[in-house]
Amino acid sequence: MLEDKITYVHEHPEVYFTQEARKGGYICPVCENGTGSDGTGVKLIKGQSFRYKCFKCGTSGDVINFYAAEHHLSNAEAITEVLKMYGLETQEYHTAVKSTPPKVKTVAEVADELKVSNQIVSDIELGQENLRKETGTFFFQRRGISKEVAMRYGCGFIKNWTHPKLRVGAGDKKIVSSDRMIIPTGAESYVARAVDPKNKMPKLKAGKSSIFNLEVFKSSEQNIVVVEGEFDALSVIEAGNDAIALGTTTNVDKLLSWLKESGVRPKKPLVIDLDADEAGRSATERLIAGLSKLRIRYYVFSLIVKGTKDQNESLVSAPEAFKSLVRGIPQRIAEMKLEARRALSDSAKVAKWEVSIANARDAIPTGWKSLDKALEGGLYEGLYVIPGATGTGKTAFALQMAYQIARQKKDVLYISLEMGEEEIYERHISRLSYELYGTTSKAKSVHSLIQEKKTVPEARAQFEKVGLYLRTICGVGSIDADDIRRVVERYEYELDTLPVVFVDYLQILKAHDPHMTDKQAVDYNVLRLKQLSRDYKIPVIALASMNRTSYSDVISMVSIKESGAIEYTSDVCIGLQMAAMDSIVDGSKKQGQQEKKVRKLKSKLNRDMQAVILKQRNGQIGAEIPFTYCAMFNHFGEEELGGVPISDFDCVPDI
Repeated sequence: MLEDKITYVHEHPEVYFTQEARKGGYICPVCENGTGSDGTGVKLIKGQSFRYKCFKCGTSGDVINFYAAEHHLSNAEAITEVLKMYGLETQEYHTAVKSTPPKVKTVAEVADELKVSNQIVSDIELGQENLRKETGTFFFQRRGISKEVAMRYGCGFIKNWTHPKLRVGAGDKKIVSSDRMIIPTGAESYVARAVDPKNKMPKLKAGKSSIFNLEVFKSSEQNIVVVEGEFDALSVIEAGNDAIALGTTTNVDKLLSWLKESGVRPKKPLVIDLDADEAGRSATERLIAGLSKLRIRYYVFSLIVKGTKDQNESLVSAPEAFKSLVRGIPQRIAEMKLEARRALSDSAKVAKWEVSIANARDAIPTGWKSLDKALEGGLYEGLYVIPGATGTGKTAFALQMAYQIARQKKDVLYISLEMGEEEIYERHISRLSYELYGTTSKAKSVHSLIQEKKTVPEARAQFEKVGLYLRTICGVGSIDADDIRRVVERYEYELDTLPVVFVDYLQILKAHDPHMTDKQAVDYNVLRLKQLSRDYKIPVIALASMNRTSYSDVISMVSIKESGAIEYTSDVCIGLQMAAMDSIVDGSKKQGQQEKKVRKLKSKLNRDMQAVILKQRNGQIGAEIPFTYCAMFNHFGEEELGGVPISDFDCVPDI
């Protein structure tokens, strides 16, 4: 009956209130009142035999009330846990249980409690003596435990056993005597297991709740297994490995406290194998957290044979399979260590790398065959930097590349930090009109578009189709690298695609922190753009300005303004310069003469240009790709158009 079990709990508060306060009573499990020199602890309420009160936190009631307060449970939930702790397991009760009327202890009853400790010791000795005489050996063997193992751990057997407290006159003796196996959990505590499987109280505890075989921590050379039940621990021991039994999941804190206070450290990692029910999973989590704080290594895995409920049933039902599991503990741990090593090492990355290669995006052509050849197919994941002096057409080059990528039905995000949307649009239309008609009358330069207030219809029609894959965002001084990342994230979320990103240009990208110097701002944004390209596996193309002193010199990495992080972090660097720069520098040593020659080259309608591969992390460097730059129409051609459209632009794909 449930009422009998509740009564037993009331009569044995010392099972739950295990720590005695310095000034009498018990240490409060809710607020720990009683641990200090001035703490009063939990005291028995005068005139009531099982109701207590902590005068520090105000908690009052019986064992169940205190347990509920300690673990933040309802009384109905606390009943289930408390009965399990007392070895009086029962099903969950979701209805409130009425307390039995309070009982006032007599002086004789209080005096009798002092005799219980001696009685417990006597029980343990009697049980051991009986087992030596073969009395009760059968019942251990029936549970798979040999007499040798049972005796080694002080186990025994008592016929017609009753709880020590009942023997000294406490209680109403509702618990009848029964044959019991005795398993010591300490010098003055034990668990009494009924040999009759139909016994309504199969597991009862005598003395303070303790942990079975705790002292093994001081001597074991094995991976100690932590289980819940005493017979489960004996089963692991029978199979050849050291083990301890918590007895109840509430003893997790007791184990952690003992390890902390004793300073004992197991020589090898522990193996945690608690029950798979909710209480067992919760206890495992608490134990893991506590061991981690103590820096005690552990592994969590099961030693239960499939089809059985616990370690003892595994030993009884499938002894060889269970013993094989136990013997395999060192090998299992070695395998888990190796798996952990693989997970933390470069070895694990090989498989990911192969998957990445298999799923890698193909190179994205730039639209210029000669440049794609130099870049080994086109654009890949990474940070591309395109530096150039004023007048070399960096923006025209980038806008044309962006458009040519969009024509392949690939999304392009163009961040303009210097020009407005209308100016960007006018440049696209001007270039397209030139591609369609060369220098004939229908071609429109940017200035003629503005003056005549009209566009070339064919160019506009082409742009409207390709523009579906183009997105231009303009923001002078208001956009930083983190803002660009947020836009890319929206692409992925809203369109389930990722764009090729253009940033025009790097040195005027907003500083993340207004207190940054120009160099710090560039360094930060370069690293963030590189991270963006790596995280999303996309090309990020950033234009870059050059030092003024380098305008009339051959382009190089050191020519780039604030070049430190750019030089080291970029994956590819494509410098734009006049094709004749080598001869200008070689032919004149005077800065003024060089600048004059450069200005003369820039005055031409069609300028001979070079795209120089200054850096390519995974390819050849030094290639010089020739271009013809028509500044009036913002167009870069691989050859003179001469009024004839380049074959790559003969038709516009259906979009």
